Amino acid sequence: MTSHLRRKMKTKIIVPIVLLAILASIFATQSVFAQTNDVTSTVSLSNLNVQLTYPSQVLPGQLATINLTAQAKGSFQLTSLTVQVYMVGQNNLWQLLSTTVAQNTMMLSGDQINKQIQVTVPSDAPRTSLVAQVTESVSITPYSYAPYTPWTPYSYAYAPYWNGASYPYAYYAYYATHYASYSYPSYNYQPTDDAIAPLSYVLATTPEYLALQSQYQQLQTQNQQLRQQLQASKNSTAQKDSTINNLNNQLSSAQGTTTLVEIVAVILAIALVAIAALHFKSTRTTDTASHSPSRTEKATGV
Repeated sequence: MTSHLRRKMKTKIIVPIVLLAILASIFATQSVFAQTNDVTSTVSLSNLNVQLTYPSQVLPGQLATINLTAQAKGSFQLTSLTVQVYMVGQNNLWQLLSTTVAQNTMMLSGDQINKQIQVTVPSDAPRTSLVAQVTESVSITPYSYAPYTPWTPYSYAYAPYWNGASYPYAYYAYYATHYASYSYPSYNYQPTDDAIAPLSYVLATTPEYLALQSQYQQLQTQNQQLRQQLQASKNSTAQKDSTINNLNNQLSSAQGTTTLVEIVAVILAIALVAIAALHFKSTRTTDTASHSPSRTEKATGV
């Protein structure tokens, strides 16, 4: 009966364990999909080439790491380089992060900016994609030349020479008019340029996945209950085995005592028989002696 109960309990436990293994493999596969290799996308701005390296897939609630490398195309004053990360919805975008990568930096051709950006995907995110908007702003101070009036030959008619100078007056007039107009203005402007880059795909749960997850949790609970029942059955069986062993020991002891009593009884019986025989023999001898005539009586004839 005990072995049959054990086999029945083991059968009840094996089925949930197999289902748990299958569901666990599904969830493990889901996790492996979320940990795929990194991919790279590149955007070209007016003054920078920006490269973004990111995981191809992430799970809701997971922290995604984006490695940014920006390389200067030429020499310029970088006012700011910013990155905004959005999650794409059906009709709108949700901003998840806005960060400034660099600001007020003098860039020469070939210079690089390296930055690691981390963004957390919302735990209730649907299946969608992340995108990044990369924006550069530079500071430019242009040079300008004021309009001037070219010199004309008429200058020779009025003052071919200026105070005995070796050059005609017209040359000085051209020089003063032309080069005096070269100036550095006091204003500057900050042109901006931006571009959109794709980021990770959010591998969110589906209704089928939620149903499997609920079944997985139910099986875990059932498996735990069955394990507890099996342990209780094992404890009960061990207690019964201990009781049976005690009873067997008591039976063996009782059987030994009975055997000893039987032996003692037999010995006592034998002893009683022997004593009785001896007593009977002694009594018989006495009776015989009392009824037999003595030799003296026989001789005298008395």
